[in-house]
Amino acid sequence: MECTHIGKTKTVSLLLETSKSFKSLVHIIKQSNRLMKKDKIDALGIRFGCDPEFFFSKNGKIIGADKVLPEKGLDIHWRQSSVIIDGVQAELNPAPSFCRQVLANNIVASFRLLKEHISEKNVGIDFKQTIELTQSELDGMSKKSKKFGCAPSRNAYRGSSKITVNPEIYKYRSAGGHIHIGHNGEYDVIEALKNPTRIVRMFDLIVGNTCVLIDRDPANIERRKVYGKAGEYRMPKHGIEYRTLSNFWLRSYPLMSLVMGLSRVAISFVVSGYDKELLELVDMKEVRTAINENDFKLALKNYKKIEKVLYSKIPIGDQHFDINPNNYALFRYFIKKGLDHWFPQNPIDYWTEIETAINRKGFGKFLNSVVRTDYKNSKKKV
Repeated sequence: MECTHIGKTKTVSLLLETSKSFKSLVHIIKQSNRLMKKDKIDALGIRFGCDPEFFFSKNGKIIGADKVLPEKGLDIHWRQSSVIIDGVQAELNPAPSFCRQVLANNIVASFRLLKEHISEKNVGIDFKQTIELTQSELDGMSKKSKKFGCAPSRNAYRGSSKITVNPEIYKYRSAGGHIHIGHNGEYDVIEALKNPTRIVRMFDLIVGNTCVLIDRDPANIERRKVYGKAGEYRMPKHGIEYRTLSNFWLRSYPLMSLVMGLSRVAISFVVSGYDKELLELVDMKEVRTAINENDFKLALKNYKKIEKVLYSKIPIGDQHFDINPNNYALFRYFIKKGLDHWFPQNPIDYWTEIETAINRKGFGKFLNSVVRTDYKNSKKKV
C-alpha cells in the first residue's frame, strides 16, 4: 500500500511538472509572437465584472435601499445576476462575462427587473455619484442602512485604505462603479494577477486618470475622501477589484464598453511588460493627485505624456481595443464635448428600453460612427 501510494504521488508530481512545463512553453511561444508583432499588445482573454451602485428616492428625498428592496435583494436566476442592498445604496451584481456585450445584457436584465419591482412603489432611481443627506433623511435611516457596507480596501501605494468618518453622523454617501477582472485560465493573466500593485498602478494610469477626463463631476472630490482613492483595490477569489471609478459609466453601454476596454488595455500592458515604458513617462504622484482631486487639467497633462506611446502599442483593426492610432483624435473630441452632449438620456430608461447589447454600439463603434459624424458636422459649421 505504501509503495503504491508513493508511486501515485510520483505520477501526480510528474503530471504537475509536465503541466507547468507546458504552460511555460506556451508562455515562451506567446512572448515570441509578441516580438513578431512589432511591439503590439495582445487582446488577452479576461473576465469582466462590476458592482455599480445607485440610490432610491421618493418625493424628492433619498431613502435607504432597505425600504425598497427585499432583505435578500432581487435575483435574476436565469442571468445569475442580482440587485442587493449595500447601506443606503443599492448595488447591481450582474453576472461576469468574458464578453462586454454579454455583461451589458446582464445589466439590462437586472435593471428591467428592478424597474418592474418599483413600478407601483412611487420610487425613483437616482444615479448621482454623491448625495448629501439632510439630517431628517439620515435620522430616518435604519442603523443597518447607515453602516458602510464595504470591507476595508487595499491601496497600491500605502498598503490599506481605511475609512475614517463615522457613518452615524457623516451625511455624504457615494455610488461607486467598481471594475472586477478575472482570468479565463490564460497563464500570462494568472501570473499578472499575482502582482496586484503593478496592475493597479497601470489601472490608475490608463483607466483612472483617463476617466477623470470624462467623469468631470466635482462630487468625485467628496467621494474620494472616503472611497475611490487612486490605487484602491481588493483581491477577491476571482482576481482584482479596481475601486477607484464612480458609477458614471452606467449612463450608457458605450461608456461601460470603454471602461472595460481600458481595463483590458491596462492588463495587456502589464503582461507585455510595456507598462514600465509608460511609467517612465509620468510622475505617478501627479496621476494620484489628478484622480484624488478630480483635476481635469492635471489628468490631461498626464494623458498627453503617454498618449503617443500608449496608442503605438495598440494594434489597428482589433475589435477588442476601442481606441487605436487611427481614431484617438476622435477620442479627444469625445472628451472635449462632455458626457451630457453624448448621453442625455436617463440611465434607467436607457438600459430598460434599448435592445440587446449585440444590436448596440460598443465604444469603438460609437467613436467611429456617432462621434466621427458629430466631428465632421462641427467642421462644416465653422
